[in-house]
This record gives sequence, C-alpha cells and structure tokens, in this order.
Amino acid sequence: MATDELQAAGLAERVAQLERELAERRRGEELQRALYEIAALSSADSGQHDHYARLHEIVGRLMYARNFIIATYDAEAAMIHQVYLVDEDPNEVKESFPYGEGISSLVLRSRRPWLLDDPTFKELVAQGEIRAPRGLADFNSWMGAPIIFQERIYGLIIVQSYSQDISYDQADLQLLGYVASHVAAIMARWESNHAIKQANDELAASANTLRLLGDIGKDLTASLDRLAICKTLEQRLAPLLPMDAFGVALVSPDGESLDYVYYVEDGQEDTETSYPMDHPTSLAVLTFREDREMTVFNETQFDNAPTPVSIQPSAPILSAVFRPLIANGRRIGVVTAQSHQVNAYQDRELEVLRSAAAYAAIALANADAYAAAESARARADKALHELHEAEAHLVHSEKMAALGQLIAGVAHEINTPIGAIRSSGRNITESLGEALADLPRLLELLDAEHRRSFSALVATAIQPRAVMSTREERAAVRELTARLESLGFEQARHRAGLLVQLQAQDVLDPLLPLLRHPACDLVLETAYGLATVTTNAENINTAVDRVAKIIFALKSFSRSGGESLWMDADLREGLETVLTIYQNQIKHGTELLRDYEDLPPVRCLPDELNQVWTNLVHNALQAMDHKGTLRIGLRREGDWAHVSVGDTGKGIPEAIRERIFDAFFTTKPAGEGTGLGLDIVRKIVEKHGGRIKVDSEVGQGTTFTVSLPMRGVK
Repeated sequence: MATDELQAAGLAERVAQLERELAERRRGEELQRALYEIAALSSADSGQHDHYARLHEIVGRLMYARNFIIATYDAEAAMIHQVYLVDEDPNEVKESFPYGEGISSLVLRSRRPWLLDDPTFKELVAQGEIRAPRGLADFNSWMGAPIIFQERIYGLIIVQSYSQDISYDQADLQLLGYVASHVAAIMARWESNHAIKQANDELAASANTLRLLGDIGKDLTASLDRLAICKTLEQRLAPLLPMDAFGVALVSPDGESLDYVYYVEDGQEDTETSYPMDHPTSLAVLTFREDREMTVFNETQFDNAPTPVSIQPSAPILSAVFRPLIANGRRIGVVTAQSHQVNAYQDRELEVLRSAAAYAAIALANADAYAAAESARARADKALHELHEAEAHLVHSEKMAALGQLIAGVAHEINTPIGAIRSSGRNITESLGEALADLPRLLELLDAEHRRSFSALVATAIQPRAVMSTREERAAVRELTARLESLGFEQARHRAGLLVQLQAQDVLDPLLPLLRHPACDLVLETAYGLATVTTNAENINTAVDRVAKIIFALKSFSRSGGESLWMDADLREGLETVLTIYQNQIKHGTELLRDYEDLPPVRCLPDELNQVWTNLVHNALQAMDHKGTLRIGLRREGDWAHVSVGDTGKGIPEAIRERIFDAFFTTKPAGEGTGLGLDIVRKIVEKHGGRIKVDSEVGQGTTFTVSLPMRGVK
C-alpha cells in the first residue's frame, strides 16, 4: 500500500511538473509572439495614437496594464508630456508637467527602469531622490522604463497597479524595458521621417525659388527696354511676393530727382510721378539718399508719404519694402513692393526681392547704357568718344549679367544632394525595418556575453570613419579574408567584406567568439543594417551641408562684408569634412593620399575656409575626370600653416595660368562652369591675410597651396 501511495504521489508530482512546463511553454510562445508584434510596430505606418493603443494591447497580454502611460520628454523646455494615458480612475487625464523631482523625472534622470512599491517609494522620499507633494504613494506597485535610442531620451513608459493583489516583479520590469526600447525605435523613426520630409520640402522649395530667380535674371537681362524690364519684373515677382503695389523709380539724368518710370497699384498704372531729392516724406527718396533697404510697417510714415495723384487705391497700404537699385557700385534708383496685408514681408520675401533687384539693376543699367550709346551716335561732335564709353560700359554690364546664368547652375547642382537625401531616407527605412525585424530573434539566440560583443560591434561600426579609397578597402578585405581562412572560418571572403564595412578589421580578436556563434551571419547582417541607419543619417547631414555650401558660394560672390565668427579651428577637421562630402566620387577611381602634420588650431573663419577646400577638391577631381591621385597636404612653417591640394590631371597651360583667379573665367564647356570658384577662393584667402599659389605642368597635374597666418589677421 505504501508503494502505491508513493507511486501515486510521484505521478501527481510529474503531472504537476508537466503542467508547469506546459504553462511556461505557452507563456514563452505568447511572449515571443508579443515581442515580434512589438518589433513590427516600428515599421508600421499608422498614426501615433494607434501605435500606442496597439502597444498597450500587446503589453496587456503579458502583464497587468490597466493603468498605462506613455510620456515624452522635451529637454529644451524641461517638460514631460503624457501623450497616451489609460487609467482605471476616470478622473485621471493626460497632463504636462515640469521635469523636476517626481518619480517620472527620477526615471529620466537615472536613465534606467524602476520598480517601486510603497516601502521603496517612502525610502526614496526620505533620501531626497524624489519629492511627493502628498508624501504618500497612490499605487500598490509601479514600474517606469526610460525610452532611449542612441543615447537620446525620448520619454518613458509607466504601468501601475492600485490593487493589493497585483504586484510587479523583475521579470515584468525587464519586459517593460524591452518594450520601451522598441517605442524608442518607433519614436526615432517618426522623428527621422519627419526630418527627412521637412528637409525634402524645404530643399524642393529652395530649388524652385532658385529656378524662378534664374528665369527672372535671364528674362530681365535679355531686354534693353526699361519699361519692358519693369513690367517683366512685376509679372515674375507677383507669384513669389504679396504685392498690391509695385514701382521702379530711377534717378534723373541731372541727379536732382527720383522719377517713377513704372508704378502700378490695384491694377492702376502711373509712369509720370517724380520727387525731388530733398523731398521730406517720400520713402523712395529716403531709401535712395540713405542707400539702405527700408521695410515699413509704420502707419504714420504711410500717412505722410505722398502717393501718385492718378491712383485711387482700393485699401490702405499696410506693409512696404524699398530697395536701392545698384549696378556696378552706382545707385541708379529704387524698387518697391507694397501690400494691403500686415507684416507681409519676412526674411524669405526680402531675399527674393533682393535677388531680383540685383538682376533688375543690371538690366536697367544695360538699358540705360544702350540708350546712351544710341544717343551718342546721334551727336556728331562727340560721337566717337561717347560711343566708346558706352560700349565699354555695356561690356562690363554684360559681364555682370552672367549672374543670371549662375542661379540656374546652382539650382541644377542642388539636385545631387536632394537625390542623396531621398536615397538615404529610403535606405534608413529599409535597413531599420529589416534590422529591427531580425533583432528580437537575434537577441533570443545570443547569451549575455555574445550580446555584449554584438553591442561592441555595432558601436564600432557607427564611429566616424576616415575616407577609404577603393584600393585600401580591397587590401583590407584581402588581408582579413586570409586571416579568417587561417582560423578555419567558412565564407571568409563574404564575412571579411562585412567586417570591413563595419570597421571591425582592426578589432577582430574580441569578436572571434561572436563569429564562431551559429548565428554569425544573422549577427553580421543585423549589425550592418543598424550601422547603415547611422551612415545614411550622416549622409543626409552631409547632403544638407553640401546645399548650404553651394548657397554660401553664391553669397560669397554676390555679397561681401557679412557677419562671420572668427575662432580657433582645426584645419585637418575642415579638410576631412570636405573629403567626406566627396567620398563617393573619390572611391570610384581616385586614390587619396594624405600627408598631415600635427598643427595647433588656426585663427580663422572655418565655414569660409571649408568653401576654399571644397572648391579646390572639386576642381582637382574634375581635372582628373575622377581617375588619378588626389594629394592633400597639411604642414607648418614658422607662423604659417600651408594646405596643399594636388591632382594628376591635365595641368593648366601657362598662357592662361594668370587668369584662373579672374571672376567668370573658366576652361569648362558652356553650362558646366561659372568661373566663380577660384575667384571666391582667392577672396577668402586674402580675407584671412593669406596667399594662394599654383604649380602646374601640362600632362602631369596641378597643386594649389594655400598659406594662412596661424594667428589670423592682425
């Protein structure tokens, strides 16, 4: 009988054990299914609230989550915003509160998950870690996990229980931390997509505006009739500016008055109004006399300003801008745009008007010069002298009119970084989706030690990298392949290629256990996907920087004396920034050689010097048709820093060598060069108190050397 009882007890224990194992297996299957669903949310396209509601439903299957909060953290404003809240208490509503000494702030401040009950809560209050206005906890069990992605804190997730029968444990806290990591990925993806869309929209708008300005320049400089120029300018500006009145006034031949050659308001046209140069209230005269742009929102000034007697306005003018017309350094008149709207002219509108006014001044100067030439031919006693003078003026004016072609070239050049941003955005979306889809399965396959090795591999892959030529990359892959084969690894060539892309060729030994893991291929592909996200994000930043540098080049030519910040800067850092911009072009057929000496910081304008390096590297690559050797040198000689950029291109013939720094001089085919690059380089170098020289031999190549005083301009 005792034996039967023992057998029965053993059977019962075995049944109980099987039931526990079955429950654990079901729990594991449910957990795995939930984790895959959470990971999949990062690539879904539904709205934020739908994401959070779906996440809440998934978490609710794994733990008690009837009280569930997702809050975001605005570090700049030091505010915490509850963006999703479900609570058993119907009186609880979403709140925003300052970052400070509460439990949520403790989670954000410590950057780690917290599990609290009443005793722990009281202990933290007593220690001063948190401050509770009521001094009591209004929960039985509370968990909070920070939402962190790539060291940035986006907010936190909170679940809590008011019931004495329900308490959370460390397993729940670990699960909540995992959920928070995926919410961080989701938030990072939303932010990245928003930034990419905003950048694309802004670049598209800028490119369109540049194209329109280029068209305006070509249309204006194609005419020699000043009334036609004025009407064309009004018609082309109308879609770009709020404009209920528009006028162009030119200084009279004797310089005693300012005459409106064209003025239109509410569809009514006037071409006969004139104001003497000492008129006390004319805003156009004041703008011309003081040689400055005037933006007017003052009702008293509008009330006192004279208006053409032939115009009957439909409504009062509430905003106006007056801009001097300057051609060849000489004031020739004023252009004005006016609106019935309040505050109609902000930065964008003013920049558009300034650019258009520059073209208009050139076109009107051309028209006046042409008229002067025609008049000179009619005066027999001064015909030859005046004809030569007018022709010389026309030649100079036509040279300046080439600016009309520059804008179109800039708009075309911006298309390349726009394409890079679009491509990088797609790569981020694809790589992030694939990497996050594989990450839960990979983490399940790796133990703690292998997870640490995997994290170290990803950290290595996303470090800033120097430009590696194609030859250097092939050599690194060959060397690493041989080493992997000697260690007995299969698919050594494929894995060596991935490791070089991950910048891990020099840290192989710590990674060997990870490479011997059965999931090695999944490890490398997932790490490569995560690294691709960071690399493409950097590509987007680089492309945006490239657009800024293009605009900077245009402004450097067309405007001088702008505000710049002198500082001590590392010249090597600026050179590497430019080489990064041209990395893709360098990798396809160009060998890059660096010869850097250690230099202390140089007193300079870093952004302007970066434009110098950009132009010199760009010219060097074009001179070689992107096939040859690019040499970058950096050395010190006494109180001077010398930067050299050399190529193995065609060289510069001696006959034109002295002209290469002249504005508008170019050896490139029509439409491929503006002739402004080296002129800008020379001006920036001279602004720094430096000098630039060129050494060239036809058929051998060219080297430009920029010498800068270490202490800056004295």
